[in-house]
Amino acid sequence: MDGDVLTRSHFRYAAVLIATVFSGGSILAFSSPNSSALELTVKGPEKVIFDSDVAGCDSHHLPDAPARAFRDDKGRMILFAPNFQNRAFVGYGFDSLKPDCDSRFMAAGKARPDLLDDRTWIHAIYTNDGRNVYALGSASFMPYRHEMPCKGRTKRIDCWINGLVTLKSTDGGKTFDYLGKPPHHAPFPPPEPYRDDRKRAPSYVTVTNIINWQNYLYAIVWRREEEWKNSRNCLVRAPANDPSSWQVWDGEDFIDAARLTENVWHVKQTDCARVGPRGITSIRGLVRHEGTNNFIAIYQHRQRNKDGTDRHGIFYSTSADMKNWSDPQFLLDEDLDPDAGPGDPFAAYATMIDEDSQDRLFSTVDDEASLVFVRLIPKPHNGKWRVPRQLVRFPVSIRK
Repeated sequence: MDGDVLTRSHFRYAAVLIATVFSGGSILAFSSPNSSALELTVKGPEKVIFDSDVAGCDSHHLPDAPARAFRDDKGRMILFAPNFQNRAFVGYGFDSLKPDCDSRFMAAGKARPDLLDDRTWIHAIYTNDGRNVYALGSASFMPYRHEMPCKGRTKRIDCWINGLVTLKSTDGGKTFDYLGKPPHHAPFPPPEPYRDDRKRAPSYVTVTNIINWQNYLYAIVWRREEEWKNSRNCLVRAPANDPSSWQVWDGEDFIDAARLTENVWHVKQTDCARVGPRGITSIRGLVRHEGTNNFIAIYQHRQRNKDGTDRHGIFYSTSADMKNWSDPQFLLDEDLDPDAGPGDPFAAYATMIDEDSQDRLFSTVDDEASLVFVRLIPKPHNGKWRVPRQLVRFPVSIRK
């Protein structure tokens, strides 16, 4: 990208800092009188950001999480959409992003479910200076990797147990370490201990990107339950000056999900309140529309019609307070995993990013942004299927 574009980017970011200073850091109303429902529309063809068959560092370089970006202390866009190797892309915008083949974090691969240090995916990022970078990671204990029993196992993901853990980088996101020695790195540990006779363990599994809003950091996490109907999206927050101290919304207040003692978790039986429309799966993208202060949630969904057909793909909802959300609104027709036939591509890990965002976390959008997701493309290989992946984006317009 040329120097003029970089200068404009720095200027926009400086303007936000100046506005923050002149506001005195005061807390604004949670909803704006101008808040209203937003209409999102895909406005153009897709562009491929990354193709693992073309630019992958090796055969394991496969996007396996929603895209998350921040602006580092050099003004560069650092974008993660990682698998457990947690590689990143570096550039000054989507068109200049290049893969960095270095792993920025790898869990220790420990065969102890009580530690949550088997494999970890970086899922959410926060920084206020581009140098000291905090993250929430989705940590999984995978019994199949350690030849541990799982009664009735039919899939590799059976008996997995998950929690959300904190990480920190002091070098602009080049390397991360846990923020606390396991198990003290987990503000959201599994609600119940690991068992090898339960295929679907209650867990905190995924988290959206982080929004810095009114002196707090907000995100939405996916709380999986043994019964699917009880699984839900939950709102969480931490003080902006303490990214390690996260709490869940229980419908009345924000409370701790767990208390970490010297050796173990003491999990509070917190029934975090459901946010978002009932019947949807995990919300993966969360952004704030600058013009209205409405929030936009992005997720995959299947909408059942009265005639028995369904509409599946990527949907969105809007909210003025991140607690009460509109019904699902259709955005893009894409096959999802259950809909795709053998060899058919399908979409996963949808989110939204405005590469011109004035926010260091790219958590705000104006009237134009990009829908970003991973497309999995099965291809026959030696009598089996290999599944290379693309990271793609579609231009989206946002209107009141």
